[in-house]
Amino acid sequence: MKKLIRILIMVFIGLAVNACYYDAFPEDDYVPGDGDDGGGDIELVSYQNDIVPLWVQCTGCHNEGGDLPNMQDNSYNNLLNGYVIPENAAGSILYKSLINDGVELMPPGSPWPNSKINLVRDWINQGALNN
Repeated sequence: MKKLIRILIMVFIGLAVNACYYDAFPEDDYVPGDGDDGGGDIELVSYQNDIVPLWVQCTGCHNEGGDLPNMQDNSYNNLLNGYVIPENAAGSILYKSLINDGVELMPPGSPWPNSKINLVRDWINQGALNN
């Protein structure tokens, strides 16, 4: 009888220890604006309200008279003149420069946080509207 009780206790302890084990939940790979709306609505990015404020730090180098696109005057037209391909962030020089994808990293030495980069990506993929 003592053997049976010991066996039952061992089985109970084994079950109790294994009951504490849990599987980790997989990381959520969903990124808003990556082409998969995840069943929800994607907020439209506004050029005037969301993108123009990002250019404030760019105007020191990107001004009239240089080789870089002018970000001070008429910057929207300058961006669409070879730097942005509407609805194609992956093919746009502007986006590539922010993620350092075969183009010189902008801004030099201090990459933007992903939230800003994703905002530019979403604006381009939404058609790069002047809204």
